[in-house]
Amino acid sequence: MLSVMRSFYTGDMKYRKALLILLVLLVFGVSALPASTNIRGIGAQVGQLSGSGLSFHQRLGGTRALQATVGLALDSSYSITTDLDYSLGLEYQHTFFSASYQDWFASNLYWFAGLHHGGTASWNSDASLAQSYTPSVGIGAGFGVEPTFFSHFSVPVSFGYGLFFTASGSSTVEMFTISFLAQIGARYRF
Repeated sequence: MLSVMRSFYTGDMKYRKALLILLVLLVFGVSALPASTNIRGIGAQVGQLSGSGLSFHQRLGGTRALQATVGLALDSSYSITTDLDYSLGLEYQHTFFSASYQDWFASNLYWFAGLHHGGTASWNSDASLAQSYTPSVGIGAGFGVEPTFFSHFSVPVSFGYGLFFTASGSSTVEMFTISFLAQIGARYRF
């Protein structure tokens, strides 16, 4: 770095041009950041309805958005069985209030409706077919808030209720549950 600065001050034209081009690109690049609409987001989500895993968020307009979450966990810590858990979540979100307080902070209030599918499979270590498979499906709705910092980092938090069906239990009534939903995520918007 010191040699670059010394070359700039001693009059080497090649370094002056390179530094000028870098400075112009940096100024135009930084000025273009606030102009972006940040309609996509990628991160992680944790929740019973949304699922727990990697999340993708896509705005469909000024007030509508879709969020999809995919989670996958393989647990073979026990020597006898291996468990595979998966979850797929899809949510429709509709913003009904939005505010920007400064250049570095904004917030959206939204309602959501979502679908969930997940399951657990277990099998022996001798690679026999699955000994048990338990699927589950769910549907739910609620409200959420998404604070956004510096136009890119957001932490969506949502609450609601969901109806879930899990294919385990002795009667049909035991297979259905109504649950309170508390979900949180972290994402980078771009």
